[in-house]
Amino acid sequence: MTDKNLAQQVLLQRSSEGDTAAFQELYQLHKKSVFAIVNLRLPDLEDAKDVVQEIFMELWLKRASLPAIRDFKPYLYVISRNHVISAYRRKNIQLKNEGLLLEGLNQLDYSAEENTIARELHEQINLIVEKFPETTRKCYHLSKNEGKKNGEIADMLNISEKTVRNNISEALRTLRLILRETHPEILAMLFFMMKH
Repeated sequence: MTDKNLAQQVLLQRSSEGDTAAFQELYQLHKKSVFAIVNLRLPDLEDAKDVVQEIFMELWLKRASLPAIRDFKPYLYVISRNHVISAYRRKNIQLKNEGLLLEGLNQLDYSAEENTIARELHEQINLIVEKFPETTRKCYHLSKNEGKKNGEIADMLNISEKTVRNNISEALRTLRLILRETHPEILAMLFFMMKH
């Protein structure tokens, strides 16, 4: 075992015992290489930073197993790759859920004139949307009510497409959470209506 490997094993051992200074040293030694691995596969800077943070958080939470790791760099590579895959899955699931919610909200619009319950649901959703921050409200309104694409909204509001996506995602996430908490029957009805 080289001096470098021995020093790393000592850091892993000390980290496993809860030594935050040792873990901080491990972090400083490896954060750039982990970021490079992640950012190569996740070009969005903020997403990459989040994943790097998750990786080191997981290492800290599972620190008791650190001394068993003999080759730390290959281990970091594998865990980084796995977190990138998870990030893609989460993003895909998030996009799918948002798509389902948008589809349900659009169907709600079509049946609002015919169905009293749908009208009530629509009113509840509008009340929630009115409380959103201005940019989020505008992005949501332009996307859902006017059917504008993210690029069009970005141009109209003079913001980036990513900001538009983030605002629409936040609006849908907030709607889902509020409806789940305050009106679970509305959320259930929304998904019921989507299936029929």
